[in-house]
Amino acid sequence: MLPKLYRLKKKSDFDRLLKKGKIENTQFLAIRFIDNNQQNSRFGFLAAKKNFKKAVLRNKIRRRLRELIGQRLFLIKPGNDIALIARPGIEDKRPIEAKELLETILKQAKLFKTQIK
Repeated sequence: MLPKLYRLKKKSDFDRLLKKGKIENTQFLAIRFIDNNQQNSRFGFLAAKKNFKKAVLRNKIRRRLRELIGQRLFLIKPGNDIALIARPGIEDKRPIEAKELLETILKQAKLFKTQIK
């Protein structure tokens, strides 16, 4: 579970992030990030209705991503707002594959405190 302190909630924060943030892409996952001038990083999780028609599936994807981030929270640099954007096909990935996708995209964005192997 990701503590509330680490969650993006306000629409204005999401708008700023999606408008001005840097982006990294993989086939099944995208990430947008921007500095937030705070002591901790905050995360938002997006699964578009356009890509995932059923609410149950969208919520499942967001829960999985939230759990993966929660497990790696201590590895991620503080001071960023980060949005993880699910792309079609991620729903078919096993948890170990989703973990590898997440680590790959965080490495590309250089958001780890120290590089992991």
